[in-house]
Amino acid sequence: MNGQNIDIGTVPDSTETSENPTTWRPVVPLTIASEELLVDGGDQLFRKMVHAFFAFNARHETIRDGHARRIGLAGTEYTILISIAHLGQEASVNVKTVAEHLHVSAGFITNTTRKLQSRGLVRKTQNTTDKRKTNLTVTPKAIALLDELAPYQRPVNDAEFGSLSRAEFLQLSETIQRLVTSSEQAARLQQDLENTQDENE
Repeated sequence: MNGQNIDIGTVPDSTETSENPTTWRPVVPLTIASEELLVDGGDQLFRKMVHAFFAFNARHETIRDGHARRIGLAGTEYTILISIAHLGQEASVNVKTVAEHLHVSAGFITNTTRKLQSRGLVRKTQNTTDKRKTNLTVTPKAIALLDELAPYQRPVNDAEFGSLSRAEFLQLSETIQRLVTSSEQAARLQQDLENTQDENE
């Protein structure tokens, strides 16, 4: 079963559905074709997983926005601020570094860091080895805010991911990175298919 030639069923007439609304079941086309993802020839588990992703992402964003709100920031501002702080513990950080880390455009990082800079939370300095680049660092004021947030943040994050064992957490961390890459490939494929359709119309 490859998901391309599947009988989608015959829609019953209005009399049949009104008199026997429970006798008809739609035969829905598969949304995947990969044998690795099909279970017993169906995509029910795949759909359940995707919809769980949506639910988790919505809740995680709500939690992230709550962390940000506690220190007077928008959700995206907080994400970029803490990314600069953590990345800066290991190496120099610039706009490209943060954009690649968060898988967003450099322009988005530039605009948001400008706001953080105006609030005294991020400092921009010229890279000493490559004067074409600008380094990003968090300020003592930013660290003070993150210190203020941490005691509230830790139990919330622990609760959010508390259902995972250490082994499951490590596996999920690795799996998420691979899914980010494959989702970027899927988005490009979708765009290519749309462009091809537009050219043929």
